Amino acid sequence: MRRYERFLSAVARRQPDRVPLFDFLFQQPMYEALTGRRPESYNGPDAVRCALALDHDGVWLPFGGFSGYKPEVLGEGVYRDEWGTVYKKTASSWPIDAPIDYPIKSPEDLSCYRPPDPTLPGRDAEILAARTVSTEGLALLGGVCGPFTTAWMLMGYETLCFALLENPAALVSIFRMSNEFAKEAARRSVAAGCCGIWVSDDLGSSTGGFLSVPHFREYVLPALAELVDHIDRLGVPVLLHSCGCIRDYLPDLAKTKIAAIHPLQRTAGMDLAKVKRDYGGRFCIIGNIDSSRTLPYGSPDDVAAEVRAAIDIAAPGGGYVLASDHSLHDGIPIENIKAMFKTGAEYGRRIYAK
Repeated sequence: MRRYERFLSAVARRQPDRVPLFDFLFQQPMYEALTGRRPESYNGPDAVRCALALDHDGVWLPFGGFSGYKPEVLGEGVYRDEWGTVYKKTASSWPIDAPIDYPIKSPEDLSCYRPPDPTLPGRDAEILAARTVSTEGLALLGGVCGPFTTAWMLMGYETLCFALLENPAALVSIFRMSNEFAKEAARRSVAAGCCGIWVSDDLGSSTGGFLSVPHFREYVLPALAELVDHIDRLGVPVLLHSCGCIRDYLPDLAKTKIAAIHPLQRTAGMDLAKVKRDYGGRFCIIGNIDSSRTLPYGSPDDVAAEVRAAIDIAAPGGGYVLASDHSLHDGIPIENIKAMFKTGAEYGRRIYAK
């Protein structure tokens, strides 16, 4: 099978010729070790080269800024993006920096806020650039932000929580605004060549969901489902990235058109066997290799053992993609990254050959 066929087969909960491989490539030393290049920013061609060096079957190509846009520099390593959110670069934050200030702090801020224009030229530039290098059939996967995460990035979590209790209409307004941007972003990503869309919407902490189930159902779920429906109508699968413990939300997420869930964070108590048993007939499962303990601190043999165990649990019958339970970040040794995907490629083919 070609790489995109293998990936999409698993996303459709079918059994491909081997377990597909994927991850978010968030470590500059990894790029340098595997490709000889150290990208200053996340970009399409380097992401493709790194994914292929790891024998991956898909690569993340998020919808980006428009041509010529330069963030507003506010100080050493501090800048404001086009949404008005202020970020600070750190030694370990690449390629996604941490927000430190937010543009919407009051109803007055919201009333005069204007979001960026998703139709400005060049936003699909990295997707198009990725296609200029040899992709060897990789599944090109676009990326947009979900409504809850957009609200978080515009308000901060504390203000978001107060709004939930005091002014929920403001949250609904931001969710709607986020979706209008993300819908157009997804449309343009598919037009540029993406065969699937990641919706990144972190909904939980290490102990539970950020919202009560009633609040999630009333405010977040309708907005998320609307975005998912729109992307599904574009003819590509929706892959949900949501860190944290989202167990309580799975029954409701299963009623949407989300095709795959990621990353089943181990340190948040996301049990792979239980999710496979309860939802393996509904979702493709992506992830669950421990990026907080085994990958950064274990030996290559420890990593290989965890990979085989995950494949044994989640791969039978299809519908599993091997990945970490977050990303390939700076704390993970290159040897462990190589061991993870070498084992995944070999054992992931063997299990389907039985």
